[in-house]
Amino acid sequence: MKVLVVIGSQISGFPPVRNLVEILLRNGHTVTLMGRDRTGVYFEVNDRFKFVKIPEYDGIPSIIRYLKKIQFMREYVVEAMREHDVLWTTTDATVRDLGDLVLNYRHIMQLMELIQDIPRFPGQTFWGLNIQKYAQKAFKVVVPEYNRAHIQKAWWSLPKLPSILPNKMTQPNFEEIKIPSDIEDVLTKTKEEKRKIILYQGVFQEDRDIDKFTEAIGKLKNEYVLYLMGNETKYKKLLCSMDDSIVNIPFIKPPYHLIITKQAYIGLLPYKAGNHSHYDKLNALYCAPNKIFEYAAYGVPMIGTDVPGLHVPFSEYGIGYICEPYTVENVINKVNQIKANYHEMSLRCKVFYNEINMDEIISSILYN
Repeated sequence: MKVLVVIGSQISGFPPVRNLVEILLRNGHTVTLMGRDRTGVYFEVNDRFKFVKIPEYDGIPSIIRYLKKIQFMREYVVEAMREHDVLWTTTDATVRDLGDLVLNYRHIMQLMELIQDIPRFPGQTFWGLNIQKYAQKAFKVVVPEYNRAHIQKAWWSLPKLPSILPNKMTQPNFEEIKIPSDIEDVLTKTKEEKRKIILYQGVFQEDRDIDKFTEAIGKLKNEYVLYLMGNETKYKKLLCSMDDSIVNIPFIKPPYHLIITKQAYIGLLPYKAGNHSHYDKLNALYCAPNKIFEYAAYGVPMIGTDVPGLHVPFSEYGIGYICEPYTVENVINKVNQIKANYHEMSLRCKVFYNEINMDEIISSILYN
């Protein structure tokens, strides 16, 4: 099957898109990926794969830049879909970028976040897109988590439950990948670290709640160190200034960030309900984080805050502890509990990772 995968945003910010392409190629499909890419996202070389880069249109007013972007995207989709079987959009914003064009094709509409609607134009809030009309007519709607599937079905009056495609990544073979020199420097730093690394990797925004973790690990700094890996924000800078037990790791483009993940002793998953962009407040409660699979793949037990999206996998598989109440003392207690049960929890993490067959799920989405 020939699949056109489209994302209107920077690919580096959406690891599931890279993973989707890799799985499609691994299963014999021909894939064209169209997206923005300032960082040079790594892909296996394959004669069935083509990448079409959306121009950045720097140096012009934002509204003109957006209009030129969607014109480029729409013109390419019309041309490419003459030879492709499926149009797979990967975000709600991508559906907005393509508009009514998606209605002309066998459209798989993937959502990375939980939303009711999206503004018709970026940066404004008073005029919605009415995105549910595209979901109702899509061949499939795809979400990363079970509760989200039911919520989206109810909100949008969908005729059937969205397909559930977890954010489980494919483990890269780093022995066959040339590692950039700047990442080698960070890797050397982690390997020389004498203390056990507690890692948070991801975004630093309003629906993350890392403060109590930073305070707790400051009290454990003789044995542990906290690594914060991701893009620079005011919140991240504030966290890194709180104690000398906190180490700032810059954003590392996927999949190279997993080289650092492999060095972690414990992984953190701090979530709370909050307003972020146009996403619903429930978004963080029913989180579907890439990092739960990234930690699990390398046998890294986890500590998370009390949200349904973490409570279920932690309870069912025993791969981490929910920190409730979320206090400094309880964080310290959970760190000690993981230390006491580390070997068994690490093995359960790998069982959790290996239990999900992404190839079968994507095949079902395409054909059933």
